[in-house]
Amino acid sequence: MSLWAALINVLAALGFSWARMTIALLISIGFSLCVGIAAAVNQLAEKTIIPILDVLQSIPILSFFPIALYAFISIHPVVGPELAAIFLIFTSQAWNIAFGVYEGVRLIPSEILEVSRSLGFGRWRRIMSVYLPAAFPKIASNLPPSWANGLYFLVACEVITIGEAEWRLFGIGTLSTSYILSGRILEFLMSLAAVVIAIILMNLLVFIPLMRLGERYKFEERAAEVPRVWFEKLSRHLITAIERIFPRRLKLPSIRMPEVRVSPRILKAVALTVVAIAAALLSYHVSSMLSSPLVGEQLLAALDGFVRLGVISPLTMIGFSLMRVSLAIVVALLWTIPMAILIHEKRLLEDILVPFFQIVASFPATLVLPFIAKLIVDLRLPLELGALLMILLGTQWYVLFFLIDGLRGIPLEEEEVCRSLGIEGFSKFRHLYLPRMLPSLIMGCLVAMGGGWNTLVVAERIVLENFTWDVGSPGIGRMLSIAVSRGDLPLLIASTLWMVGFIVVLNRLFWRRIYEKAVEIVGAAR
Repeated sequence: MSLWAALINVLAALGFSWARMTIALLISIGFSLCVGIAAAVNQLAEKTIIPILDVLQSIPILSFFPIALYAFISIHPVVGPELAAIFLIFTSQAWNIAFGVYEGVRLIPSEILEVSRSLGFGRWRRIMSVYLPAAFPKIASNLPPSWANGLYFLVACEVITIGEAEWRLFGIGTLSTSYILSGRILEFLMSLAAVVIAIILMNLLVFIPLMRLGERYKFEERAAEVPRVWFEKLSRHLITAIERIFPRRLKLPSIRMPEVRVSPRILKAVALTVVAIAAALLSYHVSSMLSSPLVGEQLLAALDGFVRLGVISPLTMIGFSLMRVSLAIVVALLWTIPMAILIHEKRLLEDILVPFFQIVASFPATLVLPFIAKLIVDLRLPLELGALLMILLGTQWYVLFFLIDGLRGIPLEEEEVCRSLGIEGFSKFRHLYLPRMLPSLIMGCLVAMGGGWNTLVVAERIVLENFTWDVGSPGIGRMLSIAVSRGDLPLLIASTLWMVGFIVVLNRLFWRRIYEKAVEIVGAAR
């Protein structure tokens, strides 16, 4: 194949992958707005939604393969795998955006909420005028890590394998993997360069402008310092050009639509009706499933997975995996906290380093996994070091971007007080930076912990055609990968449920408690 043909092939594959990821990201944003706002403004919804999100963000992407298989691939031989890939990418992008929306709305100053109530804002007006502006900066700051996480698992999403069944989609992930495993280094470097250029353009044209635009919607004075972004300038020039071409007399008259007010009782009745219909359909579906003779066999097969795992073995695997993820987060904190403070204090560095980190974070680490594995083996380094590096590449960016966003919310008055009193160095970190960024720090670690559990299926064991990376020592991600490779659905279900159960306990007893304490320290209220 000539270089021109290879280049066209690479660009086509990149277009397919980018289209899948863009659709999944848009769905993730819509999903996050719905669940994040609901959890932030309603205590009952919060107690239900946040634990579910904690669990879902920690479930490795391999555990969603059976859902993708039975729910999407069976629909159509061509459309089904594409829908399955979009769904799998969605599972790697949505959760941190949802947590970001929840945090943004949760930390709205109480004065803003009191003003909206005193002005008589209805539910819809409060969503559009208060909740969405508060959530927008968090959405914008979480787009780069979400995109990076989608790229991280792009190969797994484009090659859906359960046992001997395999569906390979045309995309940059599968194409790059086939190039490097077949020894076509030049074509692989070409695909890698195309990905890097696309990531740079994505950050410069989309993510960075959105983050700068999000600065205006923060409840601080600093928002006024943000200049117009490129698409605002372009739209302004387009409007000016249209006004010059078409005289004012040709403009259509503005039509004012009558305001339609719906009683809250009617809205509540409609919502209850929809819920009742959905519950009835779900009950019918569940009852029809339970009446099937295959259900008993499936339950027995699932129990067989638990019997084969036992008790000591899964606890040992979870213990090893927890140590790997925890160590990766500690290493991430050692450099992200000083870096976030440095970026906050030096605005010139922010304009340079934030785009750089966004580009680096978006680079798909799985594409260079064979190089990392070969380097570890050739230098005779411990395989655990390679696993730690892979987990770190998939978790550290969550912490960094959450910290940067948390420091942006520090009021200018507090900065001026520290400057006038001469508070600097560790004293400033202790009395200003740490209390103010504590909720973002904890939320970043929570999301990074969930991302770390997800990356275990890559860090502990991954199969790419004839290449297998395996740390050898116990790990729950390694067991999930083995179960998928064998097509052992009972073992996959049992391993996933063991992991989910542990994560629920960990989040309930540790993460949620310290987050609520951090919110109290900052002094935010609903």
